Amino acid sequence: MSEQVDVAHELAKLQQRVEHLEERVKKAESKQGPLRSLGEAIRSILTGLFIVGPLASIIMGVLLAIVEK
Repeated sequence: MSEQVDVAHELAKLQQRVEHLEERVKKAESKQGPLRSLGEAIRSILTGLFIVGPLASIIMGVLLAIVEK
């Protein structure tokens, strides 16, 4: 019985922590303005274009060269 009480108590503490973290995330999201979101979107697109794109092209080129042999 004591173990069940301990588990229930730990679950209650964990739930409180989760609620606290959810509140902090909501506050952080509300602080983000539309310009910041736009900036993050532009940064993500540029990363994809200039880093991921050429890297994917190189990998595809190497794979095609291997397949053609």
